[in-house]
This record gives sequence, C-alpha cells and structure tokens, in this order.
Amino acid sequence: MAIAGLIFITIASGSLDSGNTGLSPIPLDLKITDSDLQKTNDNQTTTPEKTGVDVLTNRKNPLYKSSSLQQVVHEDFTAPRPNIIIMLADNMGYMDPGCYGGGDVLGAPTPRMDQMAREGLRLTSFYSETQCTPSRAAMLTGRLPIRTGMNMAVNTGSGSGISPNETTLAKVLSDAGYNTAMFGKWHLGDVYESEPQNMGFDEYFGTLYHFNAYSQPQRIGYDSDTELGDTIYGTVEAMKGEELKVVQPLNLTSMAFIDEQCTDRAIAYIKNQTNSTKPFFMYIAFSRTHFPSVQNPKWAGLSSKGPYGDGLMEMDYHVGEVLDALRDAGMENNTLVVMTSDNGPTYDQWPDSGFSPFRGGIGTAYEGAVRVPCIFRWPGTIEAGRVSNEIMCLLDLFSTSATLGDGKIPEDRPIDGIDQTNFVLGKQNESNRAGAIWYFGADYSALTEPGAMRWHQFKIHTIAYDSFQGPESNYGQIPAIYNIEMDPREEHNIAGEHDFVTNAFIKIYRQLVSSMTQYPNTPSRALPNFANVSSG
Repeated sequence: MAIAGLIFITIASGSLDSGNTGLSPIPLDLKITDSDLQKTNDNQTTTPEKTGVDVLTNRKNPLYKSSSLQQVVHEDFTAPRPNIIIMLADNMGYMDPGCYGGGDVLGAPTPRMDQMAREGLRLTSFYSETQCTPSRAAMLTGRLPIRTGMNMAVNTGSGSGISPNETTLAKVLSDAGYNTAMFGKWHLGDVYESEPQNMGFDEYFGTLYHFNAYSQPQRIGYDSDTELGDTIYGTVEAMKGEELKVVQPLNLTSMAFIDEQCTDRAIAYIKNQTNSTKPFFMYIAFSRTHFPSVQNPKWAGLSSKGPYGDGLMEMDYHVGEVLDALRDAGMENNTLVVMTSDNGPTYDQWPDSGFSPFRGGIGTAYEGAVRVPCIFRWPGTIEAGRVSNEIMCLLDLFSTSATLGDGKIPEDRPIDGIDQTNFVLGKQNESNRAGAIWYFGADYSALTEPGAMRWHQFKIHTIAYDSFQGPESNYGQIPAIYNIEMDPREEHNIAGEHDFVTNAFIKIYRQLVSSMTQYPNTPSRALPNFANVSSG
C-alpha cells in the first residue's frame, strides 16, 4: 500500500495535463484506494471526504509489474467446463449492431445481438487484426499473425495455408476432451494439411475462401487460365482426417443461402450434443456481412440500408437461432457464447459495407478496421448488462477459452493471447491487457517494427493506409500518435508533445527484437507476450 501511495504522490506532484496536449491526468491511470488518497508527503488529506469505494478507470497502471500480473493471468479456473461457441461475423462495422449505436438508427435492426448484449458482457475496446485471414489465425492460435505466416488474406488456389505445426484452439480443446465442430468460412488455406478437419475439428461444413471469390467465374472477362491452382468453388464438408467433399457449387445465386445452411448445421449439432457426455466447442464463421451482399430472398428488402442491411439482419436472426437452440436443448446456462467480427467495414466497397464511427476500414490499422463489436454471454455466470471499455483482443479468445476448457496451452512457442478468464467472468474489473500490436501488409518480417500499436489511451502508427487500396502514409523517424479517447477518429497527431509515448513504442519494439531467440526450436521467431511489456 505504501508503494501505491508513493506512486500517486510522485505523479500527482507535477505530471498533470497542461493545456490541450491530449494527455489525460496520469492519476486516472491508477487504481487508487481511499487510504492511498489520504496520504501525501506531509500526511495532509488530499480528498475532501472518504467515498468508501475504489476509483477505477479503463486504463491500466503503466508501472504494473509483470510478476504480479502473471499471477492474475495464470490463475487456475476451477468451475465446471462450459460448452464454448464463437460466432464470427465477416467485415461487420463497429456501429452496425444496435447495442453499439446502430441497428434501427442505421436502417437494419439487430434485436438478437442487442438482447445478447443485455444478457451478458459488451466490450467497447475489443480488437481484431486488420483483415480476414490474420484475424482467424490469431483467434485460433493465440499468436500474432506475423508468427504463423498468416499476415494477409490467403488467395484462392495458392497452395498455401496455416502450418499443420500450429496448435489451434480446436486442437487444445479436443485434447482436453471436447467435441469440436466448425461451420462457415475457413480462409486459412485450401491444402489438405491446412484444412479444418486436420486442424483440430472433428467435423466441418462451409467455405474455404472469402465470399467474393465464389462470384469470380460469373464476372465479365473471367478466364479459368488465371486460376493459381485447383480452386474449390463450392461448399465443402469433411469429418476429422477425411478428404473434403464438395456439397454443392457456389455462384451468385446459391451464395445467398450459405449462412442459413451453416446455421442449420450448427443447430443440428447442438441437438446432437444432448446425447454426449462431453462438452463441445463450436466455431461458426458467418459469410455475412462480406461483400457481395447476395440477398437471401427471405430477407431481401427488409432493411432500409439495402442489400448490406438485409444481410446484417439475416445474420442477426441466425445468432438468435443458435441461442434459441441452446435454450431448447437446456444448455444455455452451461455454454459460453462469444459474438464478434474479424475486422471492420469494407469502405472500398461502399455502399455494400458496414459502418464505424472511427477512421479507416479493413486493411488499415486505424480504429475503424480493428476495433470491433464483441459480446460474451453465459447466463448465470457472466453478469447481465455489464459493459466495459477495458482492452481485449481476438488473441485472448484462445487463451481464455483454453483456460475455461482446462486445455493445455502450448509451452514450446510464444503465445500472445492473454488469459482473460477473471475479467470476463467479472472477478476483476480490469483487463490483463494494456494494449495491442499490429503487423499488416506484405512488407513485414519478424525484425520489422510494428505498423501500429495501442498503448493505454494512445495509438501509435509508423505506417498507415487510409483504405485497403491506399494511399500510404509513412511517418519516417517519428511515429504518429493519437489520443483515441479524446480523438477517436485519429485526426490530430500529437507526436511532438508526447515523446514518452514514442519512447514506450521504441522500448517495446526493442523488447520484441531482443526476444527473437527465446524459442530457438520453433519455426516462428518469438515476440513477447504483451502482458509482460511496459514502458517502465
């Protein structure tokens, strides 16, 4: 307690905001107890009255030591293991769901996601990667995409994919005794060893590529000779270890029904699990709301937002169908359900795109691309109606789900995901994460400095794109810095007045480079877990 008091005294004595520099008063970065507030150098009272409660903010103490943090991060979870369902939207904007300010306001109501938020935890500072493939790889492996080689969207027929040496969440939970299944978009490769049925899933039904790939053969000027390899233009299925079977061809007509078919499979799977004594992990990767928004006739014209809004409403309905299936099977109280998105909207395809109040869209590292909706629901375990602005990201779903499922997280490679079990379950108000790092595009290697970083309330960019197609902004010797709490659209570069933020970025980058030999026997080079990185 004396140490906390000393920290408060030292910072409060001369480090408050002066002028409009964009710097918040540092004491707000700390969790300060009443007894701390009562102490000063001369033992004089600094607060007019005792409030009886802790002062909490949405930012972590930048001086928080890794030793105490690790005790929180690795605390054992002893409650009964839940079923786990992760539902992933494709290119859904931060403000698309009504519970994030959209819905009816933007012409496409989302009553089931809104209800899900009322019944669980809604996060307002949840982060994805910058595009489809990196996000899916990060979520399933808990590792930064720069490690797995999944830093950009995988092309159709490219003969590449995620390494079979990677350990997915499905594999971790399968080894822990879970039944596992995936329904929907894979986008981590179309070679046999990289397909879902060989990466930990007991069964799979869905699509291998991004949604627009299936419309290519019907585009004017298409030439089959341009294909890189044996592209599978259809929905596919397989049981564990089997070869994929083509269920049906996909084109601009049949694409309309992919999510409906995947949801039907998911509902049937839930019903079948009532006969199992084992918990299950199910990953539902919707094709909505990726372009082109080929309308399901059941939903065509129901929104005032056009085809995109119709697709958003359809996906929201499917979310509700999954939740209803859990209720009907008597499983909702022992099932954790997560709903999020792989990245933000595709403004390059406007108006066939979602909406974010932040700057940037898919392919950038601005908030509009990487700050996405995320809702956790577990009736009776996660408090209903809880909202938090603490930082969390897709990487953390790996470690948190593995902990909840009593799975063994690999120790022979760096894992960037942080166990957020206590935070998600409400046992602590603070996230265990102080920020996030992004490597994006084709020009990064393990020794390249990150393209962007969130650190407390600040966002740092060394290079930036206004959209997938550009233009590119290279900030050279001095990264751009934004206070995203005061400037959420990242419009006012305050780098000149915030050397300490640049210093934090440099220090973290140096730690990234110095840790490259931490795991010499693994194919990917090691970067430190963000929980262990601070500027102090």
